[in-house]
Amino acid sequence: MDECVNIAQCFLSNVSEDNTEISIIESGLINNTFKLKHIEQTYIVQKLNLNVFKTPKIIHGNYSKVYEHLSTSKYTKHKLDFLKSLKGDELVIHENDIWRISRFIDGETLHVCNSIEMAFNAAEALAEFHFHLQDLDVNEITTPIPGFCDFKFRLQEFKKATMFGNKDRVLNADVIIQEISSNFHLIQSYIDLEQSLPQRVIHGDPKISNFLFSKEANAVLSIIDIDTIMPGMILYDFADMVRSFANKSKEDSTIRGKSFDSNIYEALKNGYLSIGKQFMMKEETNSLGLSAITIALIQCIRFLTDYLNDDIYYQVSYENQNFDRALNQFSFFKEIKDYLSL
Repeated sequence: MDECVNIAQCFLSNVSEDNTEISIIESGLINNTFKLKHIEQTYIVQKLNLNVFKTPKIIHGNYSKVYEHLSTSKYTKHKLDFLKSLKGDELVIHENDIWRISRFIDGETLHVCNSIEMAFNAAEALAEFHFHLQDLDVNEITTPIPGFCDFKFRLQEFKKATMFGNKDRVLNADVIIQEISSNFHLIQSYIDLEQSLPQRVIHGDPKISNFLFSKEANAVLSIIDIDTIMPGMILYDFADMVRSFANKSKEDSTIRGKSFDSNIYEALKNGYLSIGKQFMMKEETNSLGLSAITIALIQCIRFLTDYLNDDIYYQVSYENQNFDRALNQFSFFKEIKDYLSL
């Protein structure tokens, strides 16, 4: 907590322990995030995970282009507003860590979608984000995490983890490893599709906790977390939203009941298409279902890969959390696959 005060002093005048109030925000899996109240203003303070985000300047370079582009459009949502330090930098190095501060947007962060209306509004907001970025030159945006949307790479990393990862964990996960392998053909279909569709500017991580909702209603105030803005297929963003919103269970739930909510899925599809139909290609519209099951399977693979590699990517609070996440995600994958008959 004291460290946050030291960071705040790099950005704000007259900051001390006596006039600040700091609390931990535990919703993220990657960065360390804090809420800081200073006099009458509130801010978000983050320490970036440099094991994941090795090039923070690329992240902020991407967002600067997106911020400027959205600012000249009719985009209706709040945009993240990062402070510049007293030396004029958005990123500050402190004891070999990199920190930043943004202005607080007073909204509600959730982890489970609680209504069809919320799903529709969030998907519509994502489509609005894509719509207003469609004429931003994707070549101006740099991928901040190499291989993030490269599913061939994800498969290679998974196979490598099954061969060279923690042997006890590989043995423990043998059944799900075999089941995942039997569904590789779906991922290949997605990879083949990717070759024929345009790269666009995408968010990269539109899970439910990266949407800020109005506390009085289900309206979306802002799409937050700008670290994964990158070139990619908009199908990836839609499908990752499905993975998060249409899963009724917690990400690391150990209860294997029915988790896929088909009503939420249909609301997401309708919400996205309400704006998406203005700019989507026919192949994109027809491939929403394939993308949804593929990204669910890929996320399962990512959790399981991290588990086999001794939890070096996602933050965990207990030993088998990534394994529980993988099992939960695979259960969700099977349900949505059955629903879509793919």
